[in-house]
Amino acid sequence: MMQTLRPLLLVWLALLALLGVELGGAFLRLGHLFGGLLLLPAGAMVALVGLFFMRLRHASGLSRGFALAAMFWLVVLLGLGSMDPMTRTLHPVAMTTYP
Repeated sequence: MMQTLRPLLLVWLALLALLGVELGGAFLRLGHLFGGLLLLPAGAMVALVGLFFMRLRHASGLSRGFALAAMFWLVVLLGLGSMDPMTRTLHPVAMTTYP
């Protein structure tokens, strides 16, 4: 029992550490300075959850393929959803007051 519980606890502690890195980067506002560097801990968290908690290491090829396809479509949808804020420009509008 302890042999199966120990890796899961270590992965959970690693997930907490990566969460701390992300929160620290968010509170220090490092996302603007380093661009997508804060996406690395998020990608590591996704990999850890997929490999250990979802047991994709020991899964069949079909399960791995569906997990990979889900991640691909998630990246596509997040990429398309972020295109609007990334390409938006601010156009100042003159203010008029009426008596």
